[in-house]
Amino acid sequence: MTEEYDASEGQADGSPLSCLPQCESERIRTDGGSSPGPDRHRIIRELRGELARHPAVRAVERKPSNEYRELRATVAPTWFGRQAEEASLRVAWIPDPSPGPETSDRASDAWMRTPIRAYYTVHYSESSGFDCGFHCEPNPHVDGLLHYQERDGTDTAYTYEPVSLSARSVSALFWEVMDGLSDRLDQL
Repeated sequence: MTEEYDASEGQADGSPLSCLPQCESERIRTDGGSSPGPDRHRIIRELRGELARHPAVRAVERKPSNEYRELRATVAPTWFGRQAEEASLRVAWIPDPSPGPETSDRASDAWMRTPIRAYYTVHYSESSGFDCGFHCEPNPHVDGLLHYQERDGTDTAYTYEPVSLSARSVSALFWEVMDGLSDRLDQL
């Protein structure tokens, strides 16, 4: 690993309530935090630990290197049954995005396909140019926010498919997405 995961970097006492704001006047966001900056930092650190435990992951880096905005992981494509020489995984997370989806989008089936209210990306890329991933974010080519996208190379167009996820925590969502990614790559 490029960077060792330290479990002590998690929540202070490990309880879900330890991240709640101390002041009642602060707005509590959907993931339990009070502002997107610290929440993103906390969630990206949690995801870094989950990535480090995945058997395909060889190294994990945060980008930019001195912040927790997104993660980049070097992965073994052979673990997914792929023949590429190199592969990577990009993980991004924006808790309770602001500005977020329009009110109509938040109430639509498109936003409701995942119980977690955040924009996120788990995107796999190979040195061959093939890439795919699960995205929950605005995209003018997709009806709704949550979808799977795939393309064979940088000169081909993405195909998009709506998906549903049932995970109710960040860690469970990560593993559900990684299982879905593994299943899809195995079918190619």
